[in-house]
Amino acid sequence: RYVSEKVVEALLQSDARPSLGGQVQTVTVLFSDIRNFTSISEQLSAEEVVEMLNAYFAQACAVLQAAGGSIDKYIGDAVMVEFGSPLPQADHAARAVRAALALQSVAEDFSGWMERRFAGRGLPRFAVGIGLHSGEAVIGNIGSPARMEFTAIGDTVNLASRLEGVTKELGWVIVASEATVNAAGSEVRCGRNDLVTVKGREQPVRVHEILPMEGNRDA
Repeated sequence: RYVSEKVVEALLQSDARPSLGGQVQTVTVLFSDIRNFTSISEQLSAEEVVEMLNAYFAQACAVLQAAGGSIDKYIGDAVMVEFGSPLPQADHAARAVRAALALQSVAEDFSGWMERRFAGRGLPRFAVGIGLHSGEAVIGNIGSPARMEFTAIGDTVNLASRLEGVTKELGWVIVASEATVNAAGSEVRCGRNDLVTVKGREQPVRVHEILPMEGNRDA
């Protein structure tokens, strides 16, 4: 339920197993949420909101898992994904960038579905924001004896979440930290860049706008 079939197969074939007690791994974390979700949900019934989210997440998670991402959790209209967990991936940053671009394409196509499904309702255009950051995170079972979840925690996760929020300020669809851009190497094509200060951090962070690769809309 959490990882793609390819990751499951690799786990079964690997001598190593994820440490359920917790371990430090280098990963790339992706956060994405739906723009204007509050405005959209105010104009839809509860059943229609669930229909929209289920339809969108089905398509979104398909491309995220196809790139090797592990779906960590849904937070309302947001999704948190790790690349490089539970199995380490040397190309976790490149995978995350490809996944982000594929997710951007899914959202663009889904906006057409929204216009057809809710024609004449005057809804804001469907769009998403995506934040990416690479670094070390603690991966393991977190929670209480009554409710546990296999997740990632730490500064890397927090910054990835903050960068997703920065997309609203900058007006970019995908915002990646310099750490992710450097780790992705030739797999990434950047647009604008900026130095931003995010909540909870004293030092500013250099961020880059991620663009589709030349000649490939879906990257």
